[in-house]
Amino acid sequence: MLYIRSLLSNLVFYFFLIGSILVAPFTFILPRTVMFWMIKFQSIHALINLKYLVNLNVEFRGTENIPKFKKYLIASKHQSLAEAMFLNYIIDKPSIVAKRELLYIPIVGLCFKKANFIYVNRTKGETPIETLVRTSRASMKKDPRPLLIFPEGTRTPIGEKRRYKYGITALYTGLNVPCLPVAVNAGYFWPRRKFLRYPGTMVIEFLKPIEPGLTGDEFSKLLEDTIENKSDELLLEAQNQSTEKLN
Repeated sequence: MLYIRSLLSNLVFYFFLIGSILVAPFTFILPRTVMFWMIKFQSIHALINLKYLVNLNVEFRGTENIPKFKKYLIASKHQSLAEAMFLNYIIDKPSIVAKRELLYIPIVGLCFKKANFIYVNRTKGETPIETLVRTSRASMKKDPRPLLIFPEGTRTPIGEKRRYKYGITALYTGLNVPCLPVAVNAGYFWPRRKFLRYPGTMVIEFLKPIEPGLTGDEFSKLLEDTIENKSDELLLEAQNQSTEKLN
């Protein structure tokens, strides 16, 4: 039954995703809010899909910790596609630090560009980090929105640890704004590069913001310890949940 449910979930998910991609070009001449709605729609149909086809619920915790103002960083644990999709559901119009290669994906790249996501193109005389900070500062000044970044740089499978990249620290010190840490156990239910989707309760938890003013080293250690410790707790919670169902 798990395989059949996962197959149906994947088919429905990609049906809506591909359909949205095909419709997207017609929205390029419309106001940017239409593109934001289409991006959020991916979260909505995925939430419904997982709940009714896989019996997988998504719980958002700590939403009271989300800043009410627009200029702040979001640093999220990255285990699967789930975080990128569902953070767009709960956060209002975040900009995202994305890989430059995504710009070359037909239609998708244009959608992300219209949404004003941040891509790092190395500028002559600057390091990629310097370009990232300068571009992000200019974007946040012109278009005040939360800036989402995945400090690990890529999806990390359950049980593995990756050192956080320096980009998040450079943004924290360079932009002088609070940073909202996000812990998850999404990879337990929606594994990286896996077909199966497992039932249960996926948790995305917003932790207390780290206010500006720390040194780079202080911030880096605090951020990594905060996210990793809480994500480990959420993973244990998910494992215990599965064990209880088996007993």
